[in-house]
Amino acid sequence: MNRKKTTLDITPNIALLRMMVGILATWLLIGLLLFMGAGRLNWGLGWLFFAMWGLLKLVFILLLRWYDPELMVERATHHENTKPYERLIVPLYFLMSFGSILVAGLDGGRFRWSGEMPVALIIIAYIIYLFGNGLASWAVIANPFFSSESRLQVDRDQKVIRYGPYRFVRHPGYLAAILIWPVTGLLLESWWTVIPGLLAATMMFIRTVYEDRMLQAELTGYMEYTQQVRYRLFPGIW
Repeated sequence: MNRKKTTLDITPNIALLRMMVGILATWLLIGLLLFMGAGRLNWGLGWLFFAMWGLLKLVFILLLRWYDPELMVERATHHENTKPYERLIVPLYFLMSFGSILVAGLDGGRFRWSGEMPVALIIIAYIIYLFGNGLASWAVIANPFFSSESRLQVDRDQKVIRYGPYRFVRHPGYLAAILIWPVTGLLLESWWTVIPGLLAATMMFIRTVYEDRMLQAELTGYMEYTQQVRYRLFPGIW
């Protein structure tokens, strides 16, 4: 795959270290919220989710380092031209995301407000969760401009990406997040967690609206791309 080379402000190894520290801190916070909410450590579904989350993130970051170190640098760097709407949407997204973990611990791990869930439903939730993570990874592999910040990457000569999942929807990474968060509570036997999960998904929906408008206004060729791929998130719907 032809990827444009640019001067990197930090080395890929420094970017890897930054991302590893961030993931480790997030993982530990998830564990703290999950088991603090549960009030106990002997919770099998909690440990399964905790281990799976850490493993998925570790595999993702190592694959990113191997496959596209320049994108790793982009994702590990804060940029001045990040869009203003990020200042509200991203903190709210993380608030709802971590809130989901705490509510899941309180419900599925301690008070059992949701009661027992059918094993089949938990399995289906895991399938959707893993599919969402796979879709996000596919989007990152296909898109060398898959930044963690909403901005126009003029410094990296950003271009419209039309292959991979971008053949079907314009924002597959956001679709992945929208799929993942509402089912996270079901992995932990918590219907109540669906509420903050849906709110986290809503933040990604709103971010999609703003980012798509930004790309239409600022990225050369994006308006033509919207005529080829008409749907932002949901094929055949929107």
